[in-house]
Parts: sequence; structure tokens; C-alpha cells
Amino acid sequence: MHKAQRLIQLIMKVNERKTFTIQEMADECGVSRRTMIRDLMELSELGVPLYSEAGAGGGYRVLREKVLPPISFTEHETIALFFACQSLRNYKSLPFKNEVDTALQKFFHYLSSELKQKIECMQQRLVFWVPPHEIEVPYLKELLEAALDQRIIKIVYEASTRRERMIQPLGIYTMNGLWYCQAYCFLAENHRLFRVDRVKDFSLEADQSIRLNTADTEDHILSWIMRMDESDTLDLEVDLTAEGVRRCQTDLWLARGIKLHEDGSGTICTKMSTSYVTWAVHFFLGLGMEANVRHPQVLREQIQNKLRELTKQYKH
Repeated sequence: MHKAQRLIQLIMKVNERKTFTIQEMADECGVSRRTMIRDLMELSELGVPLYSEAGAGGGYRVLREKVLPPISFTEHETIALFFACQSLRNYKSLPFKNEVDTALQKFFHYLSSELKQKIECMQQRLVFWVPPHEIEVPYLKELLEAALDQRIIKIVYEASTRRERMIQPLGIYTMNGLWYCQAYCFLAENHRLFRVDRVKDFSLEADQSIRLNTADTEDHILSWIMRMDESDTLDLEVDLTAEGVRRCQTDLWLARGIKLHEDGSGTICTKMSTSYVTWAVHFFLGLGMEANVRHPQVLREQIQNKLRELTKQYKH
């Protein structure tokens, strides 16, 4: 086997293992111990983060930042990967911090001049737009790690009031430039959705014995997006003008509940979680005369109260 091929194969093998000895790797690759020592030294010089441990139980291991072997891409695959990474650049916070920028820099550096020129041209013609937010999300990475390890954590959550909660995160997702955490809340004794930027403090819970076994009930974070507890919902009915329809169609959740009429107007008929009431008050007030909330009564009453407060505020 050619030396370059042998080194690529060796990178793949060491990445698969937590620990290994020189002799184990030499036997598996079919080379002498001396050759394996020389190959491992060359990998280290190439940037593979190898760490050696002396003693009877020692050996070699790869540090957390593993290095992938060279991979060949077609031109279209290269462009797709480049723009997939670039689509994340408007996020002020990412769970993997600055790795997107460094990956793009490395990727772009090794492209042919022709492909670089094509990508630069496409950047002027193709944009994956995500609304940029200046909101700080200090605990995004910690919440993701807690979801991966299924650890119970304590957070201070700020919504209408600040409150300490004990939760078990199930997953993280982003929508319209904001980050959300689906979790089981031990205070509410139910599943709840949390805006990650509203998490103001974070700590691991010392007692993990009450941790839920989500293996049988949890399938994928996508199944939780916009999911509601059916026992805690209200019937939402709203009459919309044609303009009201257009504005509500920009909201992913509301758009699914719109029934269109021949004249372009419409009616929203859907289920709404009771936790959405405060949001719905501000949303439908913002539509003015383009929306008329028929149900639920609690939403109508809160809109009326808000209108009275606004009238009083602007009376003088």
C-alpha cells in the first residue's frame, strides 16, 4: 500500500477508537511496530491531536477535536456545503460557536480559482436569509449538551415574570432566527417550550434520580415543534380580511389553520395552547381592523382590557 493511502487509512482507524496501543494498530494495519511509530509521528505533525499515556493501561488516544481524512466532493456538492454553512452566518449565537467561520475559511481556501469565482458570483445572486437578532443566548451550548446527555438542570426563566424551573431538555431547534428548547418541566409536570434567550441562569441539578426515560416516548425533536398538550388547549376562531390573511400567512402556525373564502378573506380555525394567549393578544391587536377574534372568550377579554389601557395611555 502506498504511504499516503496508509496514512489516510490510519486517520480513519484512530478516529474510530477511544484508545489503542502501537502494537494493536501495527497488527491491524499489517506493518511493523517501528513503521507504526513513524506513521503516528507523521499524523501528529499533520495536526491529528494524538495523546499518549504511559503505563500498563496506557496507549494512544485522540483528543476531542478529531481530524477527518481527505474527502472528495463534486462541484455541486461543494457549492451546496458552502451555502449550507453560510446560511448560519446571521445567527449571533450557535451551539458550536466559531466553527462555522473557520470551516468556511478552510473550505474556501482549497477550492480552485474557477470554483471560488463561481461561488463569489452566486453569493451576489443567492441568499439563504435568516432574520439577524442581537439577542444574547448565553446558555445555548449548555442546553444542547443537557439535551444530548438527558440531564436535569435548573434554570431561571424570564417570561412575564422571573421564575426558577427544573427541566429536562429534550432538544433544541431554531426558527425565524430564534432558538427554542423543548423540555419536560418538573414545575408544570408537563412538556413546555422555552425561548433560549430568556434563560437567565443555568446549573446542573445535583439529584438526577428523577430523570425521565425518554427513550420510549421521544422520537425526534421535529415531532415536538408546534406540538401542544391537547388537554390544555383553546379553540381559536378569528375572522380575517384579505390583508389579514396575507399577514397571518407569514406565521407558520397560524397559516396552517386559515380557511380561505372566495373574496380573499378567511377564517382561522385551530387549537391554541393556553400558554399562547399573551402572545395572541399582542399579535391580533397588531392586525387592527384586519382581524376579529371570535373565540376564545378569554382572548377577547384580554384584548379588550389591553385596548382600554391603550386608550387611557393615549387619552391626553
